[in-house]
Amino acid sequence: MRILAIILGVLMAANGVYMFVDPPDWYAAVPGVPDTGPLNLHFVQDIGIAYAVSGGAIVWGAFGGGWRATAAGAAFLALHSLLHIGETIMGHHHDVLLNEAIAVHLPAWLAVAIAYLQRRQTA
Repeated sequence: MRILAIILGVLMAANGVYMFVDPPDWYAAVPGVPDTGPLNLHFVQDIGIAYAVSGGAIVWGAFGGGWRATAAGAAFLALHSLLHIGETIMGHHHDVLLNEAIAVHLPAWLAVAIAYLQRRQTA
């Protein structure tokens, strides 16, 4: 579980750094993102910071920060996933459902599960 948390956290943090350092390339590289509207550099960088902090918290949780650190990192990912679920229900993202499942929902709920399992181990 620790290895999985580290991999997940590093991937989320790397995505965040990518978003922050090169928003135009990130925007063009992710399927479905250009369909959400024109590139907003500030917004992509803001979300990149959220991903970097989230990933960092998950890694911190794996290296002794405990389940609370992992849960803090999972919180953004889970809320982001719920936003995308709501948008899908409203008719958005229909053409990128597989991408959504792999890039948004799977990491979010995996992080929640890791935090939950860490919590159970300490109880």
